[in-house]
Amino acid sequence: MGGPEIMPNEKLPPILFLEGRRIYLRPLEMSDERLLRQWFAPENTRENLERYWPITQAFEQRFIETNGTDETSFAFAIVLKIGDRPIGVTGFRGIRWKDRTAEFGITVGDSKSRNQGLGSEATVLLLHYLFRTLNMNRIQLGVWDFNTAAIRSYEKIGFTLEGRQRQHGFVRGRYVDHLIYGMLAAEFEAKYPVERSLPDFAPRATRRRNRGSR
Repeated sequence: MGGPEIMPNEKLPPILFLEGRRIYLRPLEMSDERLLRQWFAPENTRENLERYWPITQAFEQRFIETNGTDETSFAFAIVLKIGDRPIGVTGFRGIRWKDRTAEFGITVGDSKSRNQGLGSEATVLLLHYLFRTLNMNRIQLGVWDFNTAAIRSYEKIGFTLEGRQRQHGFVRGRYVDHLIYGMLAAEFEAKYPVERSLPDFAPRATRRRNRGSR
């Protein structure tokens, strides 16, 4: 009885919790611990994540072990389908079930995987889950005002600027503003109708190469 028998040396198939065109999301595993510390080590990444204290192995291990245990937050690894290679992390936190709201966050830690639309694909994939499976009504995120690349990406995806916290943080020797962006379920449905497949965020040159290789 049960599922198919797995041979001792047989590689297990990847866990595709949420599947996109080029990436999929899966729960973080303990084997991701060192990658997380590498991704969060650069100063600019720590600034964007508001992490200023050194990140230890024990800290990341506790984070992975307790991930999702309170039913108000969950972190996923962003994994390239080709090669099953983790490139970043995304997730949500602070779910208020009565009010149907949550906070969103994402980091594409692998520098070679940036500026390819992979972060946008992961964002919309997770929003799809939050709005259509968990029945959230509003998702918000925060971003420093100097992170113009992230701001352009969030606005293109469909987030709306809702507020500005003036001089909310001290970064790079100066006080900076913190921007609050939000998206409602109705706005997500209008931009990404359920009857359509999720969009392809790959750069145009990549899409042309893919079409030419068919």
